[in-house]
Amino acid sequence: MAKYKNKNCYARKNKNGDIISYRFFYSGKDYISSKVKQYTKTWKVPSNLSAKEIELERKKFEIEFIKDCEDKSKGIYVTDNNITFNEFADQWLEEIRLRGNAYGSYVSAKTHLKILKDYFGQYLLKDITPVIIQNFYNFLCTRTYTKDCITVKQSLTDLIKNSKLRQYKIAEQCGLNRLSLRMTCKVGQRVSISTAKAVCGYFKIPMDKYFSIQTEQVKYSVSTNRDIRTTLVMILNAAKKRMLIEHNFATKDYTNTISGTVKEKTIYNEEEAKRFLKYTLSEIDLRKQIVFALYLFLGLRNAEICGLEWKDIDLSNGVLRIERNSLYYRGIGVVTKEPKTRNSKRTLSMPPQLTELLKHYKEWWDIQKTGHGDLWFNADRLLLQDSGTPIHPCTPRKWLEDFEMKNGLQHVPPHSLRHTSITLQLMAGVPIKAVSQRAGHADERITLNIYTHFLKEEDKRAAETFNTFLIT
Repeated sequence: MAKYKNKNCYARKNKNGDIISYRFFYSGKDYISSKVKQYTKTWKVPSNLSAKEIELERKKFEIEFIKDCEDKSKGIYVTDNNITFNEFADQWLEEIRLRGNAYGSYVSAKTHLKILKDYFGQYLLKDITPVIIQNFYNFLCTRTYTKDCITVKQSLTDLIKNSKLRQYKIAEQCGLNRLSLRMTCKVGQRVSISTAKAVCGYFKIPMDKYFSIQTEQVKYSVSTNRDIRTTLVMILNAAKKRMLIEHNFATKDYTNTISGTVKEKTIYNEEEAKRFLKYTLSEIDLRKQIVFALYLFLGLRNAEICGLEWKDIDLSNGVLRIERNSLYYRGIGVVTKEPKTRNSKRTLSMPPQLTELLKHYKEWWDIQKTGHGDLWFNADRLLLQDSGTPIHPCTPRKWLEDFEMKNGLQHVPPHSLRHTSITLQLMAGVPIKAVSQRAGHADERITLNIYTHFLKEEDKRAAETFNTFLIT
């Protein structure tokens, strides 16, 4: 090996004395151990270049080598330049699956990977630029799907009257709640396809005579688009940690915000919530009564309720702790895991009425356990099946749906009952900090962002109150 004039570069010659390659050296440090480390790299001289061209390419290679070594010393180097997005995404998803406790992340990521892999295809990770990612985000925000819109064309009022049955009875036989049935009596009202099919099947009438069916292109929701972006950010962040890329261009630092349609939250107002509570207190099935009461009084998540155990409840002091979640994942089954976030693990004081309901329920629960004897599954869960095995997390949703239908209430899903509870707490004058902590939010800003609808109403109320004060 012959020494070149640059002490950090040595030329290697063949038997004829021609330079066939250069060996470069750089003294830096190891990013992990911080110890001195010598980096080396060889550049083979192309045979078809002139001496001048060889020197230009050699200098170019040396500059790139030095920059690469400096990046390695800082821990921002790329270890594999030829891995594709699809290859790495599959590896990343498999790592999540093998982790065994990230069920939600795995199911969500598996759903989103199809659109990500379809778009990024065979891009090398190193070739994914901010422009490419922004174009993908633009695509997300503009894509649409076809939705059927059903509108009442002719009122069903006469048919309902001529049936000589009470509305609640017809609704029950149609498998609807009374509100859904009443909506079919108003021309121009939008209803669901299931409602239209149910009443048309019951009265044996042609759908196109009473309902107008149109299709329209609807943009995907902003939450769906944000979830896809989150998956992309997670994948590229993992690639960055493995030093496969230098920057994560999917983050907000390099791209514009995500848009999409915002689905309006359906919640009960004060009067509807009181009706809901009234029917809850008269519910015969005590398991259902407790579930609905926990939704409304404490605003608990469905998974939190299904994960409750008696050891989490202090009936003497009226205190309840959230320690675990019970969730169902398609393809995986029912899983018990830690609460959603660190702040979701919390201790709540219960309203006296809820404490009394739980005391009554505990008496019934103990009788059931004694009555079943050895057939009772050895579980401490609040909500159990008749055999004593923990209840399926999807069951309370069905209970709630049937309960609302039976009592003629507007359909409000479990998480919207949580929103109802938190909104009513704010309306009752509970301080925002206390509401936020009881909801399990990280801080008040999250609560404020979610419940801006309430703040707007409060702002209007404040203006009206001050106006009355000034002119009276």
